[in-house]
Amino acid sequence: MSSATLSVLKFKGWFKLPPLLKNMSITFSESVITKGLNFLIILVLTRKLGPEDYGKYSFIFVTVATCSALFDFGMENTAVRFAAREKDKKQGIFGLYLSVKLCTLLSLVLFFVFGGDWLFSLMHKSAVSRYLPFLIMGLLGESLFFVNDTYLQANQRFQLRAVLNITRYAVALLFILFLFAGNAVALQYVFYVYLVPLLFSMVFLGKYFSFIRDYFKKPFQKPLMGEILDYEKWMFVYSTAYNLLGRIDFFMLGFWVGFQQLGIYNAAYQLCSIVAFLPVAIGKVLLPALSELGEEEICRKTKKMIRATTLIFVAAIMVIPFTYWLVPFLLGKDYIAAVPILQILLLTFIISLMSMPYEQSLYSLGRPKVLSIGRYIQLGMIILLNGSLLPFFGMVYGAYVVAVSGLLGRLFYLVYSRWFYLEYESKVMARHGKSVLREGTPCQVQC
Repeated sequence: MSSATLSVLKFKGWFKLPPLLKNMSITFSESVITKGLNFLIILVLTRKLGPEDYGKYSFIFVTVATCSALFDFGMENTAVRFAAREKDKKQGIFGLYLSVKLCTLLSLVLFFVFGGDWLFSLMHKSAVSRYLPFLIMGLLGESLFFVNDTYLQANQRFQLRAVLNITRYAVALLFILFLFAGNAVALQYVFYVYLVPLLFSMVFLGKYFSFIRDYFKKPFQKPLMGEILDYEKWMFVYSTAYNLLGRIDFFMLGFWVGFQQLGIYNAAYQLCSIVAFLPVAIGKVLLPALSELGEEEICRKTKKMIRATTLIFVAAIMVIPFTYWLVPFLLGKDYIAAVPILQILLLTFIISLMSMPYEQSLYSLGRPKVLSIGRYIQLGMIILLNGSLLPFFGMVYGAYVVAVSGLLGRLFYLVYSRWFYLEYESKVMARHGKSVLREGTPCQVQC
């Protein structure tokens, strides 16, 4: 081999990233691009629809997003964790996941077909009942796309996952721009964007059949099934609280305000995606990677992640002052009331980022029970605060009430998850007869 060839190989080696860092870079880049595309969609919709119609769009959009995540029951994390560990049973694990998913999805669709009008009337939102067919279309598309996304995550095929997600958002943006060019940005046309994830899921039809076939053809042994069910039991409990926490603010606010204020609040929430995607993006890479490691190695990786999230925290804080001119410039003067709401929400999601290393480590160490309890305490705090204050301040200050309640809830969860992680880390280090804290505790790194 020539010296020139050796030099080229050596040069490439300098830029070769470790698998974890490479996957994290791909996921981060994908999230930046998809959030950017989604931001452009929001920009068109907020300006063309106005706060009132954008509020109606937001109501259907949030309902679809909440239901598709809530009725996943946390099976995403269970499937990723056990598929990473039981590689020879990966297809069967996803067969179990898909089977439960389809049964749940059928029940949910039937509920909205026969009870959707009643539910929206109960929430004083009968004006959106006419869009129920689009809601059902969105549920089908998002739920199936969620399975595809999880399968690629479990296989750590983050490049293909990134291509599919970016293409999906690019197609959705092109559709919205097509409506914009034809001066046809109206709700009855905008909702057809839900066809995009449904059509993309059709590519995986062959995989769906192979998943279910493998599950029934090669049934799991009782010990493995018992372990999966025991883990999923706590993931179900945890995910219920987690997904309710995601948008309970929106639905509680919806009881007290009209579509216009909902539109303004959700516009602020969507702008928060510049920060909100970070915990999810990093978590999707960490979970399958950490699940393959031993306890001691998980603690070492977590220590490094705490340092990284601290730096991101500092950078994200610097974004907040720019919201004073950013919101009216991007969304227009109709959304000027969203500025203080956006600032509170940004701080909330930054705090959420700080809790991510502790949370993902406790997942990988098989401690979802601890996280479940913490999420329910957080959920209870938010419901109690909103339930106590919204009847008095809801009509005027409702958006501020739910934003501050969410901030206090996230702050509690950061303290809670950090404390339990450090407790468990000390036990792990004691068992292995060594300490990973020689160079400084996580507290010293953060503080």
